[in-house]
Amino acid sequence: MRILPPLLLAFLMAGSATGGELPRDVADFLARRDRCDHFRGEDSVDPARAADIRRALVANCRGTDAELARLKRRHARDPAIRARLQAYDPRVE
Repeated sequence: MRILPPLLLAFLMAGSATGGELPRDVADFLARRDRCDHFRGEDSVDPARAADIRRALVANCRGTDAELARLKRRHARDPAIRARLQAYDPRVE
């Protein structure tokens, strides 16, 4: 269950134990998953726009369930990173 939107949570935690800097793998994942979540919430009756949305979903969502699980394992000892990752649904694919 998501309590805070991921971008809001990231903003609120900017001064966390990680000093505001995230490991590259985590930062890349957060950006990609935020794009994924954006397009998951979008719909269109226009066929061209609907096709664009489908392509964006594939490009941004595919593989993120496994990546989220991997990052949670890899950074399990960092409470600030763990909190950021917990904000995301574990199954979106």
